[in-house]
Amino acid sequence: MRSALAGALLCWLWSTAAAQEQAVTFDDEPTSATLTGFAVADGLWDRNTKESTILAGKLAVSLFRPWSDYLYFFGQLTTHLGIDEVTGEEHTEIEIDNLIVSWSPPGATAVNLSVGRFDAPIGFERDDEPLNLLPTPSFNFELARPSKLSGAVFRWTAGPTLGLTAFVANGWNLPVDNNTGKTAGLRLQWLPRDGYAIGVNTVYGPEEEGTNDPKRTLFSGDATLQPMSAVILGLEVNYGRQTEGGASTTWTGGVGTGFLRLGRNLGVAVRGEVLDDPDGFTTGQAQTLTSLTIAPMYFYREAQEGIFSTIEHTTFRLPAFSLRPAIRFDWSNAPFFEDADGALQRSNVTGIIELVYLF
Repeated sequence: MRSALAGALLCWLWSTAAAQEQAVTFDDEPTSATLTGFAVADGLWDRNTKESTILAGKLAVSLFRPWSDYLYFFGQLTTHLGIDEVTGEEHTEIEIDNLIVSWSPPGATAVNLSVGRFDAPIGFERDDEPLNLLPTPSFNFELARPSKLSGAVFRWTAGPTLGLTAFVANGWNLPVDNNTGKTAGLRLQWLPRDGYAIGVNTVYGPEEEGTNDPKRTLFSGDATLQPMSAVILGLEVNYGRQTEGGASTTWTGGVGTGFLRLGRNLGVAVRGEVLDDPDGFTTGQAQTLTSLTIAPMYFYREAQEGIFSTIEHTTFRLPAFSLRPAIRFDWSNAPFFEDADGALQRSNVTGIIELVYLF
């Protein structure tokens, strides 16, 4: 009886499809959109300026909507405190932090094309606090390379251990282009084994406002290493050059980040770096900056699944709640760090306590 019923049902489906001249499919139900986000609060203390403050600094809301196995949309709006470059006054800014439409051709899933605004596929550090292991960005992240791009990015997975990424964008960290040229970049990534990712990058293009004449070049290398589940190492080196006519300015930098998980809910991260700016191009004066940051971390529960669920290329899942105190020591070989009287000092110490909540 069951066989007869099944046969009758299949015959009915076949005849209906033939009459409508279309194939019968058994696709899954359409997937629903997922709404996630995060909030960041900070307590800050600065030795030189003798200032301390508590900030409800950032709120981000993101939407993830997969249309199929080959196409999805991800968007993120971020509200954060900003400082006016002219007046120095604080104000609230709302920006499109991420806007990604990602497509892979059916039958060619090794190829992917994404357009919109996205994290630059360079280095170990990322723009959003949940994706980092320390509460403050490095000098290299802020000054030596781009962190955000607006444009198109093409990815090709050449094999299980090799990938190629190419992008065209408006410019370093620019949502709208400031000249008529475009910035292009290329990344080659090698994944020798699970928990190991090594990448080399190059970026080239005009970056000055209103002109295409000065060309900026960046050569960068990075590695993410997880030799054991409780240990993460992130490495990054940068060499930049801007050329105009026959003259050029250069800068070099390197960052090393280590994280040790001490238990189910505890860990500690340490980061050391150097940024050599002999021409004063990235920092505004000729100097060499060095920095050391030590940051213990308390974290609780794992955040829900999403487009970002782990520290990239590791098994460390993003926690739903994390408390990250840190102490940061900064040095320069020239007076650079402003004090309470407006004078410049060669060193500074800052204390930070950051709370990150993912929802």
